[in-house]
Amino acid sequence: MGRPQPQPHRLGRALERQREGPTVDTIRSFFCDLIEWEWITPRFDPRRVLALRLSVRAGRDPDPRIIDDAAWAKLMAAGLRLTSDDLRAYGTPRAKAAGWHANHYPIEMIRALVGVWLFGGLRMDEIRRLELECVRWDQATDPDNGENYRVCLLHIPANKTTAAFSKPVDPIVGELIDAWKDVRPAQPDITDRKTGQRRQHLFCYRAQLIGSAYLNDKLIAILCAKAGIPESDSRAALTSHRARATIATQLLNANDPLSLADLQQWLGHKHPSSTRYYAKILRRTLSAAYKKADYFARNVRTIQILIDRESILTGAAASGEQPWKYYDWVEGYCSYDFFAKCPHRMACARCPFYVPKTSSRGQLLAVKDGIDEMLEQLNLTADEREALEGDREAVTALAERLADTPTPAGPTPRDLGPTGAFVPLTQLMSTVPAQKPGQHDKRDTDRKPPGYQE
Repeated sequence: MGRPQPQPHRLGRALERQREGPTVDTIRSFFCDLIEWEWITPRFDPRRVLALRLSVRAGRDPDPRIIDDAAWAKLMAAGLRLTSDDLRAYGTPRAKAAGWHANHYPIEMIRALVGVWLFGGLRMDEIRRLELECVRWDQATDPDNGENYRVCLLHIPANKTTAAFSKPVDPIVGELIDAWKDVRPAQPDITDRKTGQRRQHLFCYRAQLIGSAYLNDKLIAILCAKAGIPESDSRAALTSHRARATIATQLLNANDPLSLADLQQWLGHKHPSSTRYYAKILRRTLSAAYKKADYFARNVRTIQILIDRESILTGAAASGEQPWKYYDWVEGYCSYDFFAKCPHRMACARCPFYVPKTSSRGQLLAVKDGIDEMLEQLNLTADEREALEGDREAVTALAERLADTPTPAGPTPRDLGPTGAFVPLTQLMSTVPAQKPGQHDKRDTDRKPPGYQE
């Protein structure tokens, strides 16, 4: 390999972001070796002086690029229906006559290769190094209906992170491999480049392993042409490794998904952090989970209030002679203006601001003219949310903790005695999912007044 040619047009220009990391790593390793071998006198610490910028380090994390579900489904359909006619256009005349590819790979071998790629979730190096006897069939029982079914176990050779292991795959993978083994000519043993052992390889033909670039450069292009999809999408070209990320993502987002621990074993990762990079959460799954969590409704509830326009227009509300706002509180109304800040709102202590619905004043509000109904949002504390989502015991415990806390009128619930027995929130504030934060008032002309009876 000759010396690298100088590039004058790049002199004085900043390094590209994707080249900055490898370049700085190489320079840092060079100076570290010089210091370790004592060839130079250290005057600086290369690990600190030549450390990458935070913005560059943050962008160096793996970013698996999954393939769109629709495109992946078309690739699977094309791969399972692959025939010799699909390969003839890419071969020499002699290969076309035999129904083989330009590299003279039999169609049975190519089908097995495609099956392993579509269902195995393997790295390209692992696919090329599969042993001849890599498939083992086992029997299992379905716990739901008690039926027996066959399980195809694929033996994965030692890889860059873990030792050799076996994992279940779709039975069609074993069937395609068995079909290739039935017509596979005898091949010599080849030394495995990782273990150094001589053994039989599955994808070996004419005493050579399948090319490392064959799947990416030729076979995927054939599958894309048969499926009628482009060879690249908005993220990048379709490659062999993108299938691994796509399969991992679909297994995690299935109706009965694999756990991260199971997916880690299935992918052959040594650390769970590696699995999280591949296990991308699809937007629709994340959206459904967020909706199910009900974050906004969990922390914010709405309560109905009555506005007495007559008190406002006559000035009685401004002078403090008569309340103008009444919070509908199950068995009564609360006329305290700053109800949102009242510590007793979840377990009303029946202070003087409380107006029972059965009283003459409460019945008058139900039928009085000039009463507007609106909704107001309340932010709940942790104790209030627990009482809201719990049972009567949680509400009672909340009332006991507030027994010595003064009410807005002054006396504490303990001072009020039996007449101040708290009113539990048995019919809590109605949640309005469609209402957005900050949207407080909404006129409801069809709602019956509180306490109205036909």
